[in-house]
Amino acid sequence: MLLRTLHEKTCERIQKAVQKDKLESVDSVSKYSSSAVDVTVCFSLMKELWLQLSWPDATEAFTFITQLVDDISRAAIQYSELIRRKVDKSHHSESGVMTEQLCTILNNVEHVRKFIGHILKDLDWKSLESVVVESCSPGHKRVPKTLDVQWQGIDVDLQRQTKNTIAHLTDKMIGDIKKYIQHISLSPDSIQNDEAVSPLMKYLDDRLIILNDSLVKENLYRVLEDLWGLLLKLIIDALDSNRDVSVEFFGRFYYTLEALVGLFHAEGQGLPLETLWNRDYKVLEEELRLSKCTTNELIEHYYLDKQKWRSTDQSKYGRISVKCYYEASEQKLHVEVLHAADLIALDANGLSDPFVIIELCPHHVFPMVKSQRTQVKAKTLNPVYDELFHFSVAHKQCRRRAACILFTVMDHDWLSSNDFAGEAVMPMNLICGLNELEVSGGLKNVQPTVLKLTRPKANNVKSILKMLEGRMDKEAQEFVKRLKEMEKCMGSAD
Repeated sequence: MLLRTLHEKTCERIQKAVQKDKLESVDSVSKYSSSAVDVTVCFSLMKELWLQLSWPDATEAFTFITQLVDDISRAAIQYSELIRRKVDKSHHSESGVMTEQLCTILNNVEHVRKFIGHILKDLDWKSLESVVVESCSPGHKRVPKTLDVQWQGIDVDLQRQTKNTIAHLTDKMIGDIKKYIQHISLSPDSIQNDEAVSPLMKYLDDRLIILNDSLVKENLYRVLEDLWGLLLKLIIDALDSNRDVSVEFFGRFYYTLEALVGLFHAEGQGLPLETLWNRDYKVLEEELRLSKCTTNELIEHYYLDKQKWRSTDQSKYGRISVKCYYEASEQKLHVEVLHAADLIALDANGLSDPFVIIELCPHHVFPMVKSQRTQVKAKTLNPVYDELFHFSVAHKQCRRRAACILFTVMDHDWLSSNDFAGEAVMPMNLICGLNELEVSGGLKNVQPTVLKLTRPKANNVKSILKMLEGRMDKEAQEFVKRLKEMEKCMGSAD
């Protein structure tokens, strides 16, 4: 009866406190309003009453304190709902006032949440729980972790209220942010990136100043993180509705994304970079970084990705041994294909008729260099070639970032098209004569390199191929055509 009366009076005081609250910070340091103070005073009185009672029976005391904490929990949730409804009913036309009031609500709820945590410590319920356990008869020393569960419930409920308020706060900005993102989308390619992005950055900077002045640190980070997620989503939406656009368009949004990272990170005073570089950011950053590339740059990224695959430990398609050396005085690249081993069987007899195609890639880096090929070795999965090839290429070409030698193993078919067995990539920056290593005696003294054959999966370069497929220039279309022709040769050996 005592607890029920106390709870009812507490709820009445909370309602009056919310009604009187002008949603203005009691001071510049705390940043919460008068009702938060009144609520914590109510909870303090409830705590003091319990401490004064000093209940003698431990079991009864444990039941009493459990009910007390439950009452505090319900009162806290009631308060968070009442104070939120007060703002919803205010209908302020000025977005700045609405933002400040929502910030005050967030600070109020956070203040109450922390205060309840301190109350639970002051009640020293863990000691009481230990006494109850000791007083139980043997075999019945299990006391439900009631207060632990209650506190977790309070915390979850109050944080849910906080998330809802933050969503309400950031939703108020959606219309303006969309407008400024559209401004970036529609800006002509002739204007500078900073000029196109400036209206969005100014708007966000003004809002972040208000948020920084109005929110306690914990809430500021929560709001910034939610706002960051919203910005990423709206930029992704803008890209989805603008596919057939110029490279400059994507470059402009890439500039925007990096500018936003700088704004939200604030030289270490804002969100940590690991928070900003979340999954959505990484996907968006990669798409923008690749989309702003020229076709040739995209093709180079394709071959750079291929060079990463060579580190895989997968060797189900076999391996190939080669020797490569660049003779600077002659401007010649010497490539010797030694042998292959453990190739996959692509003929009905359980064998293959393999040969190797040697190409210098990307083709736009070596436009005058034709591919070469070994002889066909009939009915074997372990062919020996020992064939030497020479390519006349400038040192400068071979030093290009994506420059590589592509070894493609094919199965020769006499009556139909050849089948693809596997491929391997040799980055040119690993070749003697092109890197820091020099070998006396030339190619004959170069150690063989064993390359594991792979069969590229479409998803490994999905984003790059998708972008190239969407481009109408001759280079992109021819490159995609070659890859699709190669896919047809892969058969079903996977």
